[in-house]
Amino acid sequence: MMKARVWMVAGIASGVFLAGGGWYALASAESTSHAVCDVDLSKDAVVADEFERLAVVEAVRTTRSWEESGSAYRSSEVRLLRALQGTVPESFTVTQGVTPKGEPVHDDPVHVVLEPGHRYVVGLTDMDDNDPRPWAGYSALAKGGVEGEVARWRDARSAVAPPAKPCNDVVVE
Repeated sequence: MMKARVWMVAGIASGVFLAGGGWYALASAESTSHAVCDVDLSKDAVVADEFERLAVVEAVRTTRSWEESGSAYRSSEVRLLRALQGTVPESFTVTQGVTPKGEPVHDDPVHVVLEPGHRYVVGLTDMDDNDPRPWAGYSALAKGGVEGEVARWRDARSAVAPPAKPCNDVVVE
């Protein structure tokens, strides 16, 4: 009889221990949530409102292409032709997301891959909070030439950006 009680108490204690350990492991796991909605970069006023730094640049050369954590990137050395908004260096390296084949991630005219010898309007942000390198969140061919793009973006900055659409697309990881 004593042996049965010992086994029963040991079994209950083990169950409580395992349940508590599982709860602790789940409760202490970090989770994050973030919205995955994109702003409508097809509207110039939205682009001008979204990016503190906007410039007409000429791509000089591709400096690096690489994959990291399931994403592909490409960095290009560019030469400033005209700052449209914010402070932009005369020459710098900018990074953008690409497919593993080096193609645009998004199939639209506001995320073109920078190619040497071509002129672009780029909207610049930092890579992330811990990495201040320039990231091209917007890149489009500078079809209007430098002066045409200056006029276009002056008008865009003076226009009122439409209100952002509500974002209900939230991911919890």
